[in-house]
Amino acid sequence: MKTVGLRPIISEKSMNMAATGIYMFEANKAANKMEIANEVAKLFKVNVVTVRTSILKGKVKRFKGTVGTRNDSKRAFVQLKEGQKITIFDAEEKK
Repeated sequence: MKTVGLRPIISEKSMNMAATGIYMFEANKAANKMEIANEVAKLFKVNVVTVRTSILKGKVKRFKGTVGTRNDSKRAFVQLKEGQKITIFDAEEKK
């Protein structure tokens, strides 16, 4: 079984989305929606309703005249059952 490698994304946009019940994570590019949903449910003990994913293409960067690209990344938008929360996102909101 491959690792999903979930990492919560803490930003202004993700905090605004968390207030509506949608949480943003960065995941392994090879992970599919079912694996992401199962991992979130197992880690945070919540019920996942839907998972939406998007792949962000890496930016083209130059370093000392050499052109290269950053790695692509996958974002997962996880919607939870009504009334459930993930506490990681609540802690940052209070600051």
